[in-house]
Amino acid sequence: MVSGEDFVSPAAAGIDPTDFDKLGERCARAPRNVFIRTVGLKEGCRKEWTNYYELPVEYTVESYQSLFSLDNDTLATRFMPENCPRRRFLVVDDKVDELYGERIRKYFDHFKVEWRIVVIPGEEENKRFALVDKIFEELCDFGLHRREPIVAVGGGVVLDVVGFTASLYRRGVPYIRVPTTLLAIVDASVGVKTGVDYESKSKGPLKNRMGSFYAPCAAFLDKSFIATQDERNIRNGLCEIMKLAVVRSEELFSLLEEHGARLIAERFQGSDYVADRVIELAIELMLEELGPNLWEYKLERCVDYGHSFSKILEMVAEPPIMHGEAVNVDGFFCVVLSHRRELITTEVRDRVKNAMKSMQLPTYHDGCTEDVMWKGLTDAVEHRHGQQRVPLITGVGSYTFANDISMKEINEALTEFRELGANDTTQI
Repeated sequence: MVSGEDFVSPAAAGIDPTDFDKLGERCARAPRNVFIRTVGLKEGCRKEWTNYYELPVEYTVESYQSLFSLDNDTLATRFMPENCPRRRFLVVDDKVDELYGERIRKYFDHFKVEWRIVVIPGEEENKRFALVDKIFEELCDFGLHRREPIVAVGGGVVLDVVGFTASLYRRGVPYIRVPTTLLAIVDASVGVKTGVDYESKSKGPLKNRMGSFYAPCAAFLDKSFIATQDERNIRNGLCEIMKLAVVRSEELFSLLEEHGARLIAERFQGSDYVADRVIELAIELMLEELGPNLWEYKLERCVDYGHSFSKILEMVAEPPIMHGEAVNVDGFFCVVLSHRRELITTEVRDRVKNAMKSMQLPTYHDGCTEDVMWKGLTDAVEHRHGQQRVPLITGVGSYTFANDISMKEINEALTEFRELGANDTTQI
């Protein structure tokens, strides 16, 4: 029924919901969902049933000031199920708990909401199934009801782990995201991906190899959390914003080019419009790209810019490299590839590099060896169903895809990449 290299559902293949007859005869007792065919079947098949169900997906991304202020009852009231005790089950990043734990507990006490807080480490090296198991045990002891949401408070690791746990517990319970880092605000909080890393006996550490597409009820954003981040973590988040700017938005790129260093110094707490506009643009661009393709039926995705070579680098680099940093290194390597293919001018290449340098974003890493880059691309090919689908830029804010990058081309690009990065004081 569905042809093409990418398997898709009938709905994703474009079957008109009013033209269900293409799926077969309607079952009398379930005419909107079950369809029966007895002719035109594959050899040996006598009868075929198609169960058609459109999965409703709706979640909000909402921006607030001071989520844990006693004047803001959002987290004390929203998505509180009926016929349930007034209580919250929270999973909180350990660093967040150190900084905000007392305020969080006082907040729920003030609103007379019982709480259970599970504190977990939020670093990438801890993003393993063991954390899911830890949260499961706490959920069982707590007796979480089927419609009761888990509240995840932390960076991207915590949001990913909790989302994955929520998708598994009782085959799916609601959850709410409260991102506390710039990276999580513009990236992990926006889409529906969840997951943990996996240590393969044959291939070593693999990023997000276990996971699911599972939407939250909502993501509640509060940029005041960024005020307590150190500069490296803020730059880590800016790397993901820069990715979007380079591949999708001249406006966003220009804002970073002009104001990026100041945004870091002010920790996104400045009094003018710039910090809010940068965050809003990043979120809107991500939603524009993800919204029509949440389940990634279409595998050519410009938001994969910076994610073609970086996954292996991020997992094996010593000392550890942060996710956004790896993405930016990958992103600049793709700038070099784009330049060498004459997709962009030297002026554009240097403009991107200078903008990155102005914010001290890394554009080079010694771990970018031929082996690491090729393994990263090989992993990307597996993930993208047999084709490279590497986003390259044709200008600031525009892109194309490459499917023919060879090891020879990578080696030649690495030579230029190293030369450009040789005197780069921002390298990690």
